[in-house]
Amino acid sequence: MAANIEIRKINGAEVASYVENGKKERAWHRLGQVYDGQISVKEALELCNAGYQVEKRNVYALTPALSDLLAQGGTVDVEQLSDMMLDALIEGRKATMRMDLDRPLGIVSDNYGIVQNEQAFQFIDTLCSGGTGSPVIECAGVLGKGERVFITAKFPEQIILDNRGDDRVDMYVVFTTSHDGTGSVNCMVTPIRVVCNNTLNMALGKGGNYGKISLRHTSGIMGRLDLMKKENQVFAYKTLNMFEVYKKSLEQSFEHLRNIRLSKKQLEDIMAEVMLTEGNLKLYREHGIKCDDISTVGRNQLNRVMEVMETGIGQDMGERGTALWAINGLTTYFQNDRNYSSDELKFNSMMTGTAASRLQRAYDLMVAV
Repeated sequence: MAANIEIRKINGAEVASYVENGKKERAWHRLGQVYDGQISVKEALELCNAGYQVEKRNVYALTPALSDLLAQGGTVDVEQLSDMMLDALIEGRKATMRMDLDRPLGIVSDNYGIVQNEQAFQFIDTLCSGGTGSPVIECAGVLGKGERVFITAKFPEQIILDNRGDDRVDMYVVFTTSHDGTGSVNCMVTPIRVVCNNTLNMALGKGGNYGKISLRHTSGIMGRLDLMKKENQVFAYKTLNMFEVYKKSLEQSFEHLRNIRLSKKQLEDIMAEVMLTEGNLKLYREHGIKCDDISTVGRNQLNRVMEVMETGIGQDMGERGTALWAINGLTTYFQNDRNYSSDELKFNSMMTGTAASRLQRAYDLMVAV
């Protein structure tokens, strides 16, 4: 499924490698365990089945001679097999192996530095033990076949989007590492609650230069993650302190949208650019929405978006006619009004698909105004 949470068979039952704090509503995928109370790093590691070790092993090519030898079966001359394996050894490459299941996870270079899951979780523990303003662990999980793990913690302070204080965004710090050579060790601040693979990708994409530090899996990576060293402690807390920078940047962005005023015609033009196909958009630009040659589907969709702008959920809040109000209206259309064939398709569209790209397009056009 799209969440990409690992599903394992344990004692005959299928178990999702995921745990979350039960104080809030459940994650959309409703997988894994709900822990009643604050989750410690040790508990998170155990409850999301991330306590396995990863090691590097030699990689060999399956040569024609080896294939023939294996196909023959029967007794194998050990010395002959050893010589053949030595000839088939691929220099400079290793396979990362998940040792509890003897499962290969990826192919990496000789100098690839493995960060064990326990070590990764210990790193985030430093960020979660600094007092009342520190983040609290919210969820943790294993993705795919064990090639990636993540742990998410929530800041106690929210971003307030309006003066009345009734429109707020939660902030999170996320730590993730991979074992297949495809990703760095990342620690980032994000307004996205990472509960699966899709939201992890979105958080990585949106982190930008705010509140995100990445480390490559080099042979010396554990030296960078050793928090007994003062310079590494500064590195860790720098990530936490970037919360204020990221928070300020987001607040400025929302304030900028709030100060952009859009006429009804400007708003309709922007929504036409966002929602109509290329052919319909050309007709709209030349003749307006009443042009008979615009497809019925396109015209109805644009009219419905404009209607939701005016009457959709939450559109009675905020200042009517601002870019922020319009973005909220378009989000309401995709999230609450538009029909999807399944919840999974809806989630994918909102996270990385059509809805996400159209919201970004609308934002860019409104800022250009």
